[in-house]
Amino acid sequence: MKDRKENIVIDEQDLFNYVFFPSSVSGEKKELIESDISFDAVLDFYRQLRLNSEIKPDEELQRKIASKIPAYNLSNVIQLFDLKEPIVTKLNRNRLVADSKELKPKMTTKTFVDNDKEYLIKVLNYEGHTKIFVFSTKDEVVKNFDIIIEPHNLKFHFDDNSEPLKIEHSIQAEKIEIRFS
Repeated sequence: MKDRKENIVIDEQDLFNYVFFPSSVSGEKKELIESDISFDAVLDFYRQLRLNSEIKPDEELQRKIASKIPAYNLSNVIQLFDLKEPIVTKLNRNRLVADSKELKPKMTTKTFVDNDKEYLIKVLNYEGHTKIFVFSTKDEVVKNFDIIIEPHNLKFHFDDNSEPLKIEHSIQAEKIEIRFS
């Protein structure tokens, strides 16, 4: 039996598995790892790594990571971007008197979508107020979330998306985030 233990080779993968996936390490290797103090420093490193990986970073740290690494998405935050709507060209070349004056429309609308096209937000600005509609493309009721409207960092809470949010003033939105609680 002693000769057999001497032929067992413990590598880095075995030490990693011993800490993270102990059931995947054979009994003989476990026994050898536990009896050899030369592995203690490496095992301590992996134990600390495992503890740290189980601690969820706070929201501020997650936001910093997401701002530096484009591929990192916050699991409870969905970024929506302005959907550029097609420009309608005039078919009639005649110019009307109303065309010559600069008229401010009574209502403007902007549409925002996320990269996966799972959420759509419509912002309708009227002369003195705004309505914001939140839609799920999966035809589901979205519950308990906040929206953050940039660039002014305006934050609004929705219990669900069954009714539009009504704001008593006009807002400018360049980007919107949905944050689930």
